[in-house]
Parts: sequence; structure tokens; C-alpha cells
Amino acid sequence: MGMNRTLKYEKRMAACLLCILLLSATAAGLLSGCGSKGIGDKENAGAKGRYVEQDIELTLQQGEEALNLTKSKDGNPVLFTLLNDTQVFRYEYMEGEWKQTSLDWISSLYQGREIYFQEVQETAEGVQYVRGVNMEMLPLLARSTDGQSGEELTVPKLAEQGEYGYPAVTCLQIDGAGNLWMNDLYESKFMVISPESLEVVKEINSAQGFSSEQKMLFAAEDGAVAANTEDGIYTVFDSDFNEKGKLSVKAQNIFSMCGKGDEWYQVSPEGIMRFALGNEISERLMDGSMGAMGSSVNAAAGITTGEEDDFYVLYRQEKAGSFSLKHYVYDAEIEASPKNTLKVFGLSENAAIQDAAIGFQKAHPDTKVEYQSSGGEEGLSMDDIRTLNTELLGGNGADVLLLDGLPAEAYMEKGILADLTELKEELTEEDSYLEEILANTAEQGGKIYGMPVKFSIPVIYGSKETMEALASLGSLKNYISKHPDASVFGIADRTYIRDFLFQLYEDELFTEDRKVDKEKMESLLEIEQILAVNAKAHIFDEMNATEMSMGTSAKLFRQGMFSNPGSAAILHYEEGAATARIGSMADMMIPYAVMRQKNLAPNTIQDFYCPQGIVGIIANCGQKELAEEFVRYLFSKEVQSVQTDNGFPVLVSELENTKYEINSKYAQELGVSSSWNFEGEEPIEVEAGYPTMEEAERLIELCKTLKNPAVQDCVLWNIYQTEADRCLEGSIDAETAAKNIAQKADTYLAE
Repeated sequence: MGMNRTLKYEKRMAACLLCILLLSATAAGLLSGCGSKGIGDKENAGAKGRYVEQDIELTLQQGEEALNLTKSKDGNPVLFTLLNDTQVFRYEYMEGEWKQTSLDWISSLYQGREIYFQEVQETAEGVQYVRGVNMEMLPLLARSTDGQSGEELTVPKLAEQGEYGYPAVTCLQIDGAGNLWMNDLYESKFMVISPESLEVVKEINSAQGFSSEQKMLFAAEDGAVAANTEDGIYTVFDSDFNEKGKLSVKAQNIFSMCGKGDEWYQVSPEGIMRFALGNEISERLMDGSMGAMGSSVNAAAGITTGEEDDFYVLYRQEKAGSFSLKHYVYDAEIEASPKNTLKVFGLSENAAIQDAAIGFQKAHPDTKVEYQSSGGEEGLSMDDIRTLNTELLGGNGADVLLLDGLPAEAYMEKGILADLTELKEELTEEDSYLEEILANTAEQGGKIYGMPVKFSIPVIYGSKETMEALASLGSLKNYISKHPDASVFGIADRTYIRDFLFQLYEDELFTEDRKVDKEKMESLLEIEQILAVNAKAHIFDEMNATEMSMGTSAKLFRQGMFSNPGSAAILHYEEGAATARIGSMADMMIPYAVMRQKNLAPNTIQDFYCPQGIVGIIANCGQKELAEEFVRYLFSKEVQSVQTDNGFPVLVSELENTKYEINSKYAQELGVSSSWNFEGEEPIEVEAGYPTMEEAERLIELCKTLKNPAVQDCVLWNIYQTEADRCLEGSIDAETAAKNIAQKADTYLAE
């Protein structure tokens, strides 16, 4: 039997969802490219003209959140909001100003009752509907015909309980005849309800939905409704429920749509797309990399058309608990393509860099930041690195290089990278940064060639004797000889043991002239074999395929060489030590819950930090000044202050500000429930919330002491992993594996 774990985001009303585990995976799914181009190709048709993004200020109060974006009968954007969970407001944007109206009829109708309001829709005639749910998860619906008084609507279908309780209604739309369209997430059905009888007049099967964030119904201005009837297919119905046609929507992210006539528009991380009924080819009006929709911190919460081929898009920044509104206007005078292109390359995608590229482009409309990645570090061969090196040396590659996983030491020696020492000094004169992290990550001969934009901190906690034994390869070997059956890590898989110990002892495994010490490498592999047996690593063998299929959710448990998926087992292993890699307040949840139960405190691991987004500039690049300006922007307050889960900022003031996330609504509503059920072991249950302020402050102080980068050359890393895996699975012995590693690594490092 493998390991059973459930991850539950205990947001106030999201708990009703059947497939809540998939929420983050759905919201953060991969972009699916759409190879078509569009008026969009107004962009490409001539020398002038493309869409540009403009900010529209939202005047929301403290505690006020946006519900949804729609359009008034006069064609103006209308935003409905909720203040302190009780008061609903309507804002109409007219001539550059917001006109606010308080929907007092809603609070009067539900006075004294604890209701969570989810959505407000308004017909062209001014009839308003509010959708919500009570604390028993019963869907509620109310209506006002005059905006002054309202009535609760008793919809029999919504009060029927099925296998999972009341219907899980996640959106409401109104067609041209006034019919109410809602979807039941549990039953995978769309319900069409008569506004007079409140009975269901039509049921239509839907695609399988996964979360309340996934909108499956959208309305057009002419009263047509697009319903997600199949995976990737939205069927458009008129007010008589006749099919008008289908839209093939490829985006796998959370997105929003709106319709105008036979044309439909979608905003997603891909950009703004236009669809026409009966036409399989979509048009890209604006590339997502050029606007806010492409940022990892933004989720499209609504889109509506303007009067002249323009669009208004509402974005939600979930972690920050904020909202923003953007206006996309076609500018016929601006150059169709920015005249400057800044090329950025990295082995893996980096959300912080991608997000920063969007902000940089907005401030520099004449510049396109072209960010490319190889798709990942796994499997990169020596031939791949040789090809990359040739391009870089020839000046045909990137202007800015992300060094994560790349042979930075070799690049510094070959003169590929520009000296950033002066830039670093300028930054630290202007503000306070974690200087040792900036200075030590890619340094040679007293000069700095690369600096990380973010970082994470590895921590260790558990048995003091075991942690002392891990101090060196020799001390661990002595400990194992005295305690041959000791489970150093409690329960752990081979991958964790393999990678953690290599990182821990890398300096011992190589001689001063960077040759593999075969004797010590063999000793390491022998120890790994023993520890894999003691840690019952075989438990994880049968679950590897399942673990990989978990996608994004699995990343909460697998965060590289310092994260053991069985770490909580030290609750039952007194001699065990556990490690975790922490790059956000949310990452602290499970490790600190375990530490509290065992009355443990975290320690750093050899003062290691894991640099993320190590940015360098190619010495002979053709855009030196622009590259320096982009790198400087990466360390600005604007970029460093963005709240994400992909690493801590290196700007000290923003690092210290991360602790205030604990007081946010997001943190208060987020909880993790995890269970481990290992065969032959006592079950483990851990429930965790955000850390305490004191815990956060102590971790931040630990971050300020870090000075040793935990970095790996991806080719060298793969050489070691490949041979270590063969040894751990028993196909070769430790001596042979060590010999193979030495031969391949020494050849690679000599080039």
C-alpha cells in the first residue's frame, strides 16, 4: 500500500467543491499554445497598430472585494463588489469616473443571516439577481426589479440534495428571454430556470468541472449563452435553446469570455483571443506576454467589450487579496512590433522573471522581452550545453541568461558573462539587500557575474544526534557503522536520499582541481543503499506514477533536493531528521505543524540557500544597456514586492514584509490536511495552517544568515543521478557506479 494524502484548501465556500484537490492544478495549468494569429494581425498586417494596456483605478475600500464584471445597457463597464461580506455595491464607469450605488435591498433582504454572496447579474432592463449560499451550503437566489426592494426566489431544484449535498452552483447567466442559466458542478449539468415559475425548463449535460474558479457559462450581449458542454467545447444557445454553433476553446487555464454578436472573446494567460461561430480558427488580438493576463499573480475574473473594439478585463490577485482593472485599446499609431527585442533564456520557466518581463514592457512600450526556456533541466546532455555555449560565445544567443542549472563557473571562466559587481554595488547603495546572497551565488575572483532574484531556505529539524551525524560524509559513515539499522530520515524515497546527500557532501566528493574522488563517491553510494533500506524507500516505488499525475499539487511535497515526501514520519521515529525547502509563508505550514508536535526548532543546513532566477548578462550582447536596465528592474521594489509562492525576495524590506501575509484573508482561509498511510506503519495525520508571527520572524532572521548557494550544474547533476539510480536499484554496484560517474564527470568538467 502506498501513501494517501489529501490537500484541502479550506476557503470559506470553496469547501463545497467535489474536486477541491485539483483547484491549484487547474488554476495553474500549462499554457496550451494556439498557433493562429489575428487582428492580431492587425499587428502583423502593417507597420503600425497593436493593442496596448491601460490601467483603470479601482476605488475599493478596505475589506471590499470584486464579485464580477459586466456591462450596463449604456455600454459602460459595471463592477459589483462585496464589502465586509455583507454590503453589495454597484459601480458604473462613466467618462473616466466610477459612479457607486449601494444595493441596500440585498442587505435588507438577508439582514441578520450569515450569507456568502458570490455573484450579481443585471439584465438590460435593469433587473438584478444576486446568487449566494448559506452556511449549510444551500444555494440562494434573490431578485430586484427596481433596485430598491427585492425578493428571495425559492427554486425547488436548488433545494434538492444529492449524493454530495445541495447543488454546487458556480455561476449564473441570464439569456435574452430572462431565463436563468446555472451549472451544477456535482451533477455536471446546466440548469435553465424560468424566471416566472422558477422551475427547470431545460437541462443540458456539461463537461466535468473542477472548481468554483472555473467559469462554464458566459453570456453575449444579444442574449445568447455559451455553455461548456464538452472538454474544450462551448456550445452557444439562443434564448429558445437552439444551438447557434460551437466554440473550440483550447486554453486550459482559468479564463473568462464575453460575446458580441457572433463573435466571442476570451482572456487567458495566452492573451486576448477572438472566436467566430462556425470558424475553427481563432485570432489572437493581443499576446499574453505583453499584458497583465500573462502574469502568474493575475487570474482573469471577467471581461467585457467596450464600444470600439476595446476590452475591459478584471483581474484577481488571490494571494494579495486585491483586484485590478485593465483597459485594452487598439492604438493605430504605435509600431505594430516593438523596435527592440531583449532576449532572455533559461533552462526552466521562471514565473518571477516572466511576470517582471510584463511590467518592464509596459514601462518600455518600444521593447519586447522575449523569454525562452528549454522546458526543463532534466535530460540536458553535454551536446546540448556545447550547442548553447557556441551560441553564447558567438553572440547569437540571449542577452540575459538565467544561470539556474547551467555551468555558471565555466561561463565565468570563459568570459561569457558580464561583470555585475558595479551594478550590485549601485543596488546595495540605494537599498538594503541580502548582500551575501547577491555576492556569493555566481562569484569568481572577487567579481559578481550573476545574482538571484529570489531564494528559498532549506531547514532541518529532528534528532540532535542525527543532525550532528549528517555534518560530514565521514561522521555519517561512522554513525551508520554504529547504528546499522538507524532510519536517519524516518521514511524517505531514494530520490530524496540521493539528491540531498550529494548536495550536502558535494565539496567532499570533488578534489581541489574538480576531479571526482572515486573512493568518497563509492562510500556515498554505499551509504545511500543502506539508508534507502532503513528508510523503507520501497514504499514509494508503487506510487511514483500517481505522484507524478498529481501535477501542481505534488509540488507542495516535492520541492527539490531538500524536500522528503515522507518527512512527517519523524513523528514516529525519534532518531529521524527531516528537511524542508521553504520559499514562502505557505511552505512553512506542514513542516512547522510537525515541529510543534515534537517541540522542535528549525536549523539551517550548512548555511545553504537555494537561489532562484540567477540572472546574468552576456558580455558581448548587443543590448547591454537595455539588459542592465532589465536586471536592475528585477531587483526593484515593484518586482520584489509581488506576493507569490516561488521564493523569498532578496530586498530586505520586502523579505520582512512577507510575514504580514499571515494576517491576510487568504492566509486565514487556507488550511492543509495531509494524511500518510504507509503499509505496516501507524497512520499519520497532520492539519496545518499558516505559521505564527513569531515563527515567521524567526525564519526571516535565519534567512539573513545564509551565505552558501546550493546550486547544481544540470549536466553534472544528471550524470550523478543516472548512475546513482542504477546503483540504488541494484543493477550495478557502488564501485562501478562511482567509476562511471568519475569518468563521465571528469570528461565533462575538463571541456
